[in-house]
Amino acid sequence: MPTRIFLANPDIDVNIPSYIEEALDDIKNKRKYYITWSAGQVKSIDVGDKAYLKKTGKGKRGFIAVGEVIKTETAEHRLNELPLPQYHNYSDAYTQHFFGNCPTVSIRLDEVVSLNNPLEDSYLLKLPSMQGVNLVRYGSGQELGSQYEAALDAEWKKYFKKVNKLD
Repeated sequence: MPTRIFLANPDIDVNIPSYIEEALDDIKNKRKYYITWSAGQVKSIDVGDKAYLKKTGKGKRGFIAVGEVIKTETAEHRLNELPLPQYHNYSDAYTQHFFGNCPTVSIRLDEVVSLNNPLEDSYLLKLPSMQGVNLVRYGSGQELGSQYEAALDAEWKKYFKKVNKLD
């Protein structure tokens, strides 16, 4: 399954800080955190894809959460259940909720860091294993590129452990 990058720009969506705080609290208290997120214009996102949220906009830019794209819980909320043929090929991850003119997908967030303390792009771009990666995304839900997945996962694990002072 591919790794997807979903953009989180608090300059555009003022609710993002509260979503991240809720996720931090729920995960800290051993509760699962589910959210729907803009898929941009991407129509190929599938259940099981890895999902990274990436803070964009003003301030530090970088990765703030990781999780998995999941099946939208009830069939009546799935985009592919609408009686419109243009949505019949969308996966069960897509919801009938739109952000602007973009469909959204269901995501379970498993690990989250503060919005003000992302795993920064500037650090990742200096790594030999990340040379050539496109971290300047022009739309949510795009694939990272399989050649960078292991490196991003490893850097995220180290960063998450350090930020949370886990042994």
